[in-house]
Amino acid sequence: MAIQFDDWQDVKVAFEVARLGTLTAAAEVLNVHHSTVLRRINNLEKNLNARLFHRHARGYKVTEIGAKLFTTAQSINGELERLHNDIIAADSTLRGSLLLTTVSGFIDVLSDVCEQFQSLHPQVQLEVILDQKRLRLDHGQAHIAVRAGPRPDEGDYIAQHLAHLSSGLYASQRYIDKYGIPKTVKQLPLHNFVSGVVGYNARVPYFAWVDENIPAGQVKLRVSETSEATRAIVKGLGIGGLQHNVAAQYPDLVQILPNELSWPTDLWLVTHHLVHRTAKVQAFSQLLKAYFKK
Repeated sequence: MAIQFDDWQDVKVAFEVARLGTLTAAAEVLNVHHSTVLRRINNLEKNLNARLFHRHARGYKVTEIGAKLFTTAQSINGELERLHNDIIAADSTLRGSLLLTTVSGFIDVLSDVCEQFQSLHPQVQLEVILDQKRLRLDHGQAHIAVRAGPRPDEGDYIAQHLAHLSSGLYASQRYIDKYGIPKTVKQLPLHNFVSGVVGYNARVPYFAWVDENIPAGQVKLRVSETSEATRAIVKGLGIGGLQHNVAAQYPDLVQILPNELSWPTDLWLVTHHLVHRTAKVQAFSQLLKAYFKK
C-alpha cells in the first residue's frame, strides 16, 4: 500500500522536533503553538502507520524508522535553503509580477497601498487575487496574503500583525428614510438584513451574528463576497456588518447601535519564508505596515 502524505508540512514540523528534541523548542522555532506541533506529529505517524519518536520525560527521541525519514527530510531542507538563496539572488530587483491575496472585503482597505506601490514601482505588475479560500503560499499561488482572524500557524509562513480592526452594523440613509432606525437590539429582528451564504458565514463574525439573531425571513439578501454585501448595504437593501474603516469611505452610512454591537478582529501580513526577503515582497510589506501604523 502506497504511503500517503496529506500535508508535507507535517514532515517539516516533525523534522524540527527530531532536530531539537522537544515540542516546545520546535514550536518556538516554527512560531506556532505547542499543540500544533503535536497534532502534526500525530497526523504524520497515523498516515505512515509507524512510530517516529520515542516519547520520554526529557523530550522526543527519533526511532530507527524516524531516523530514515528525517535523513531524507534533512536533504530536502538543504535543497530548499539553496532554492531560497537562488530566489533571493534572482529576485533582487523590482520587476516582474507580485501576487497579493486577500478576501474581497479588504480591497477597499488595501486600494491606497496598491496605488502607492504601483506609483513607486511601475515595473512590477501587481496582481490582487480576491478569494475566500486560503491560497497556498508554499505552492506559489501568491507571494503575500492579508488575512483576518487568529494568527496563521503554518510552519513555513511568517505572520506579522498589521492591525486590530473592528466591525459594526450599518445602514444607508436611504434605508433609514424608508424603514427607520432601530433604537434597541430587540427592534433589530423587525428590520431587513444583508448576510452571507451558507458555509461562508462562520468565517465572518457579523454574518454569523445575523444568522443567530435575525429571523431567516428578514435576511433579504445573501452574498458570497463581503464586497458585494458592502454594495448592497450602501444601496439600501438592508442593515449589515462592515469593517469601520470600510464604512468610513461611504458618508451615507450610519452605524446602528454602536455601543451594543461590535466585532473585533486582527489583521495579519503573511508571507512564505522562501520569498519573504525578496525585493518585491519587502517593498510592498513596508508600505502595508506603514499604512496601518498611521
